[in-house]
Amino acid sequence: MDRISFDVLVTRIEQTEARGRTRLIAIDGRGGAGKSSLAKRLADQLSDVTVVEVDDFWLGRKRRPERAVVIDEPGSDYDWMRLRDQVVVPLSRDERGRYRRYDWRSDTLMEWHDVPVGGTLIIEGVFSIRELASFYDVCIWVDTPSAVCLERGYERDGEEHRDLWDNEWMPAYENYIRKYDPAKLADCVVEGV
Repeated sequence: MDRISFDVLVTRIEQTEARGRTRLIAIDGRGGAGKSSLAKRLADQLSDVTVVEVDDFWLGRKRRPERAVVIDEPGSDYDWMRLRDQVVVPLSRDERGRYRRYDWRSDTLMEWHDVPVGGTLIIEGVFSIRELASFYDVCIWVDTPSAVCLERGYERDGEEHRDLWDNEWMPAYENYIRKYDPAKLADCVVEGV
């Protein structure tokens, strides 16, 4: 699939009729690809947008599988069923979503967030398309070279996370792409910024 520009993406989203009262959009890509930046740009461009981050649905440390499992089965360390049940399915039924945010520092679920019915809901994060693609009105893959993603990850998360980036996260992202080819599930492919 060819990459499209941001302006073309906005037009496609605006022209896509939602199946329900809320237009559901997923933004997927490697860690460091520019998914959050794209979600912010879309939220600034479109009206009535709510953004939900996949990072808010990670499994607590005690529930996460070992590194080898995470690499072999990418996405096994996030609670996509909680995302589905608390946000995606309710909104697809024209019911409000409600979820508790996972806090990485404390390794606990924190405050509740309500997700209103109507407008556009953007779910951004790695693995957001794989299990839930059939629910979305628009699926976007952010295509950014892995070397660029890795450098962004180091810069954003610091040296203390270099081992995770090198030996868990990037191998899992590459395996995700090899095993599932999420770009083929996408309606649009854009270049990461």
